[in-house]
Amino acid sequence: MPALILMAVWRHFGIPMVIFLAGLQAVPADLHEAARMDGATRWRAFRSVTLPLLRPTTLVVAVLLSISYLQFFEEPFVMTSGGPLDSTTSISYYAYEQFGFGNYGSAAAASYVLVIAIGLLSLLQFRIFRAKD
Repeated sequence: MPALILMAVWRHFGIPMVIFLAGLQAVPADLHEAARMDGATRWRAFRSVTLPLLRPTTLVVAVLLSISYLQFFEEPFVMTSGGPLDSTTSISYYAYEQFGFGNYGSAAAASYVLVIAIGLLSLLQFRIFRAKD
């Protein structure tokens, strides 16, 4: 399982980096200059200016990564085929196997559980990262 997790993290590392780079480039330099003029240290400017402005970017990355990790399929399929005694079977892989065995009801139920989990987690993330007035 650690090898599968490491492979998944490595696989999903690039897209968030590009999204955060775009978000960082969207932060106006004037705000950093104003913070510097007010006597803020680099850490304070990052914490008080950059991080709040990266809230929408963080929301996008969090939602995309959580959906991607909940649909964890390719890694166990390629590396372990569910692993010894189904120890690396994910919900997506379980639905795939059940569909292949002709258990369409179980595959559909597992898929619905996955969709509900993704929806609830996304709703939670939208509530956590919403704009604070």
